[in-house]
Formats: sequence, C-alpha cells, structure tokens
Amino acid sequence: MNDDREVPGASKHPTITHHARGPGAVAHALEQLVRVHFARSFVQGLKPAQWHALRYFAVMPLEERTVTAFARHRGSTMGTASTTISALVRKGYLGRSSGSARNSGLFVTDAGHELLRDDPINELVRAIDTLDEQERAVLERALPKLVGQMGGDAS
Repeated sequence: MNDDREVPGASKHPTITHHARGPGAVAHALEQLVRVHFARSFVQGLKPAQWHALRYFAVMPLEERTVTAFARHRGSTMGTASTTISALVRKGYLGRSSGSARNSGLFVTDAGHELLRDDPINELVRAIDTLDEQERAVLERALPKLVGQMGGDAS
C-alpha cells in the first residue's frame, strides 16, 4: 500500500495526518515518549509536577531554590508553583530554610532524597542509555534547541 495516497475525508493538517518520516514523525514520536513518561510519573503518591519540583530543588543553587525561580523555570504561575511546593512541604519532601516566606530557600529533605532514588525519570535515563554514543549526542544537542524553540527553559 502506498502511504502517500490521499484518503477521502482525511485532514490536510500536518499534525493530524500520518507521518512515516520527517519532522512530523519525530514530533509524533516525541509526543508519545512524553505521554508514556508522564503516565508513569504518577507514582509514590506524587504527580509529575511534584517529581519535577523535587528534581529542581535537588540540583539548583541556593539562590534559585525559591517559588519565584521554580515558577519561572516551569513556565507556570506563582500560584501553581506554590501549590506544588506546598504539597511537597506538607508531605515532608521539601523544607524551608528561612521560615515560611514565599521566597525563602527551599531544600530537599532526607525523605525527599530517599524518594528520588525511585524517581520515574530513571526509567527514561535507562532507555536513553541504551542509545549509542552518536544517538545520545544528537539528542543532547537537538532537544534543548527544540525546547528553546517552543519557548521553554531547557535547564
């Protein structure tokens, strides 16, 4: 069967039509990868955004461990970031180093570090590790560029 033939009633929209190759195929594969990872990130009583926050606060320098910096990094509102952080504080995975001020320094607690050992992103890391060196190098260069093109923060 010829994949290039027109199907009656099929959409001409490039993100809806079937893509066997090219940018459309890459976009569909990336979307599927994100959906699989997202679905597997509802574990240990956390939501994907909470896992992201734990990772963020585990690696960022002290001056970047604030609600404001996290909201900017996530591209979210202060309210959304604050809700995510408050849930992690309530669960005992994040602590505040300077009292309860909105922009006090936040840190991952011992319980949070223990939880990060079972971080669902580790499955994705293992999958990426199966790629050869050249494939990983291409991803390392290309993905931050794509994130930047979409207006996101690749860090």
